[in-house]
Amino acid sequence: MPTSGCAAKIDVSSKVYAPVSYDPSRLDEANHRITNNLQLLVTLMSIEARRITDPEARGMIDLMINRIGAIASVHRQLYSTGDKNTVDLGVYLSDLAQDLDHSGGGFDVSRTISVDPAPVSVSADEASAVGIIVSELVGNARKYAYEPGAPAPVRIVLRERQPGGYSLEVSDKGRGFSHGSPAAGSGFGTRLINMMARKLGAQHAWHDGVPGTRFTLSTGRA
Repeated sequence: MPTSGCAAKIDVSSKVYAPVSYDPSRLDEANHRITNNLQLLVTLMSIEARRITDPEARGMIDLMINRIGAIASVHRQLYSTGDKNTVDLGVYLSDLAQDLDHSGGGFDVSRTISVDPAPVSVSADEASAVGIIVSELVGNARKYAYEPGAPAPVRIVLRERQPGGYSLEVSDKGRGFSHGSPAAGSGFGTRLINMMARKLGAQHAWHDGVPGTRFTLSTGRA
C-alpha cells in the first residue's frame, strides 16, 4: 500500500560525475569583474568623501578607501599577469604605493612613498593581508606623524628571507612615539594590523625610528 510523501526512488549509482576542468579565461573574467567593481566602489566613496567637512570623518573614509584599494590592486595584478595563483609582492607593493600616493589620504601630498622591493612570490590572500597592513601604516603616518598638508614621506622595504620567507619594513620621519603618534595604540587600525599579521603567521613590531616610527614584519624561519 502506497504511503504518503515521497515514495519515488532515484538511482544515482550509475551517474557519472565529470571532473571539474580549470578554465583560466573564467578566472581572468572573475578577477577583471572584481577589480572593476572594487574600483567603482572606491570611486563612489571618493566622491562622497569630498562632501565631508569633518576632518575625523574624512580621515576614516580615506582609510577605508585605501583598504578596499589594496584588495583591488591584488586582483588587478592577477588579471594583468599570466600567473593566476601567485602575486609578485614587490611589484604589488610598488603599484599599491602609486595608488596611495594618488589618493593622498586626505592630505596635500604627492609621490611621497618610496619602495625598495624584492621579487617575492606569495598567494593572493597573503598579498591582500600585506597590502592592508601597508595601507594602514601609510594612513597612520599621514594622519599622526606629520602635520596636515606637509610632505609625508614613507619608505617601504621588502626583502626575501631564507628559507621561504620575507621581511617588510615601513618607516616614516615624523613625530615618533614620544611626540604623540599612536603608532602601536589600541585603535581599530592597530587591531587590524595585528589581525593581518596573525593571519600571515608573521612576527611584527613597532620601533621608535628617532626620528619617526619604523614597523617591521617577518615571515619564515630566522
